[in-house]
Amino acid sequence: MDPELRRLYLQDLEEIEEELREFGPSTDLLLEKAEILDFLGEQDRALQVLREALSTEPDNPDLWNNLGVVYKNMGEYEEAFEALMKSQRLEPNRPVTLKNIGDVLFFMYRDDEARLWYERALRSDRNDPWALTGKAQILVTKHQYESGLELFDRALAIDPEYAWAYGGQGMALLGLNRYEEAIISFDNAIELDPEWDHPHCGKADALHRLGHLKEAEAEYRTALRLDELDPLKWQDLGNVLLDLGRYRDSLRAFRRAAHIDRALVRAHSGMAHALDMLGRPQEALAEYEIALSLDDADPSIWNNRAVLMAEGMKNYNEALVSYQKALALDPEYHLARFNLAQLLAKMGQPERAREELQRVEEILAEQGPEVIPELREEDLEWIRSSLHKPVDN
Repeated sequence: MDPELRRLYLQDLEEIEEELREFGPSTDLLLEKAEILDFLGEQDRALQVLREALSTEPDNPDLWNNLGVVYKNMGEYEEAFEALMKSQRLEPNRPVTLKNIGDVLFFMYRDDEARLWYERALRSDRNDPWALTGKAQILVTKHQYESGLELFDRALAIDPEYAWAYGGQGMALLGLNRYEEAIISFDNAIELDPEWDHPHCGKADALHRLGHLKEAEAEYRTALRLDELDPLKWQDLGNVLLDLGRYRDSLRAFRRAAHIDRALVRAHSGMAHALDMLGRPQEALAEYEIALSLDDADPSIWNNRAVLMAEGMKNYNEALVSYQKALALDPEYHLARFNLAQLLAKMGQPERAREELQRVEEILAEQGPEVIPELREEDLEWIRSSLHKPVDN
């Protein structure tokens, strides 16, 4: 929190405490005190204040609503939902409570229910930027980027200083591959709320996709200074460091991600990739096995494991099994098919290799080389030369 803002909050808190001492407790003063404590990050004290007020006014919907907000800010979503529903039952269809319920359900990944609550709030005010933004966020999670973007734009036309809407707008633009525009949206969100980590992550993602790797690294590190216990940030930083060729640094980032969340599949597969590039194939294989034990339906892990088996361990038969598994899971996984063709050529099976390459060539002819962006010019030349030379009998 900005030091000057914190000073002002503390000053307000002192004045409220003085009023409470002089005039005794009142619901309005206790609500204000709890709200300031919540802003200051002192949620335990805020809960204590609200419970004190509820002991004398158990049917006050404002108290239950604010109790739900504090629980929401603590990440205690079940308790938040229960408190907010109590407020809703006491005074049905208050817009602020409807929107808070939508937020909590969104954080609980109950998107369809959350959308209904935001829409109920919009029936009271169709131009409510909070409800518009909440509904738009759900559309973005469902990959309905254009529809979400329209709602974010509406919200920002009403409230041009709404940081949450700028952050969501950036995510919608990311989904539409409009990376430069997304960066502008994230920068607007950062300017309005410098301590919010989300837009730094979104900006880093956009920079990564544009190939601005050093700038992406800097944004992820800024986001981690704001919240160093988010495993996804460490994982995404690890991916940037992999692309920078800084394999030891990337390994450390992936290890931190996996330490925070041992079930994070991509952290283990990222570690495996880094270990492979560092010439530590046995350790890499162990991490791929952990990743597959967590999610054996991800074709990219099977593909990367196959690359390790073929290139790092020269175990062609095991690599063949892994490529076949990847393609069984996703027959349109064209990179795995290209890799399989290379393996078959090494195994002395040119006819099978040619068959796979013909399918790859058809895809490239239909959709262009961007359909398999990992292929280098020498890979494309190998495809052409392999398909135009006679097969030895």
